[in-house]
Amino acid sequence: MKRPRGRPRGFDPEAALKAASECFRAFGYAATSLDDLAAATGLARPSLYAAFGDKKALYLAALARTHRRLEATFDALEAAALPRNLLLPTIFASTIDLYLTGEIGPGGCIAVNTASTESVADPEIRAALLAFLAMEDARMARVLAAAGFARAEAAARIVMSVIHSLAVRTRAGTPRAEMESIAADCIALLA
Repeated sequence: MKRPRGRPRGFDPEAALKAASECFRAFGYAATSLDDLAAATGLARPSLYAAFGDKKALYLAALARTHRRLEATFDALEAAALPRNLLLPTIFASTIDLYLTGEIGPGGCIAVNTASTESVADPEIRAALLAFLAMEDARMARVLAAAGFARAEAAARIVMSVIHSLAVRTRAGTPRAEMESIAADCIALLA
């Protein structure tokens, strides 16, 4: 029997994008091959191209997916309206948990760990990274201001800088206890 061409039945674009995002998060843009992406998504190369375009388009879609997911996380934080004394411990604990997990291994953050490298030579990736960072700073400032932090914009930049450092440290193999200690230091400075 002849196999039909095109995407497999039951193709779930979000599931495929999640799998591709995890690949990029774990291995970076340059080190992730089309064969890696095909294996991770369960799609043949022609189906990947038909669904997402080339590798760069798929990577940009993965960054956009991360952007949307983080926006939803900030929405949930705002809705929770955590008291000041619980807000930063909650943010750092969930961030560390996220960075230390992944289907392939501790991955950190796709934007911080991969887009920062690629942004040097690619203006589209640079624009996506700048938009991601601006969103993080603005949303964190809003969350901190609602919790009563003075100088919320400055505090947000400090918190996000520490979170970005944790993403890099995750990739370097920093143990959880050390990452928790760094987070605790940041919380103490802003208290």
